[in-house]
Amino acid sequence: MIAVFYQTAGNEEKAIAAFSKAIRLNTGDAYSLYHLGLIYKDKKDYNNAEDLYLRLLRLFPDHPDANYDLGYVYREKGLYNMAMSQYEKALNIDPDNIYAHYDMAYIYKETGRYHEALSEYKKVLLLDSAHPYALWDIGVVYEKMGMKNKAEEQVEHYHKMTDCSFRRFWNCLD
Repeated sequence: MIAVFYQTAGNEEKAIAAFSKAIRLNTGDAYSLYHLGLIYKDKKDYNNAEDLYLRLLRLFPDHPDANYDLGYVYREKGLYNMAMSQYEKALNIDPDNIYAHYDMAYIYKETGRYHEALSEYKKVLLLDSAHPYALWDIGVVYEKMGMKNKAEEQVEHYHKMTDCSFRRFWNCLD
């Protein structure tokens, strides 16, 4: 499919045109709906991304990636309740969706629900013990909770886990 070539080559406008044509020819083309949604999401065109993900989910309600990505779109639009609902759907399909756990923690942190945020960040770390954003954000949550010592310990732990020195090179392979 030529759309994939354009997308891979970074030519968004031609990829958009090719995916759009594929969808016009086959309205049930899940691959094109999803990838066109990704392009719009990456361009921060959240309204078009939302429309595409909703169309895809009407066809395939258990699509785990589309459920997550629609949640992300809602998060970026500040529609936290809708985002959480999509993340829960994504996690019902794939309980190990690290992105959904992280984004739920982010929303909990942003809305002052710090204990729930810590719980979700810990789930992230069970899936990836060196997840840099979760490691950092736990320190932020401790700081917001007034737990300065724990925040400092967490920041120190963050630096140990994300240090790309020779001794800890394994942390930097991804």
